[in-house]
Amino acid sequence: MVSARAIILAVGIVVLVVTLCVEGAYKKPPFNGSIFGKRSSTVSDYEVIGRALNSMCEAASETCNAWLMHQDSN
Repeated sequence: MVSARAIILAVGIVVLVVTLCVEGAYKKPPFNGSIFGKRSSTVSDYEVIGRALNSMCEAASETCNAWLMHQDSN
């Protein structure tokens, strides 16, 4: 049988290794436009992500409001 300490130690080592691998893959953006942005008409990834999050929050808000109104009416 494998003891609980061995399992916890193995999980801790895996988490540590994964954390170090993710940190090594991080790359700083180039300075030549990271502050002021680029002058182009293309939609950036941040705008797409922001729109998606905004849509999800709006849908959740409408659903929660409808559910709460239904609960109040009962």
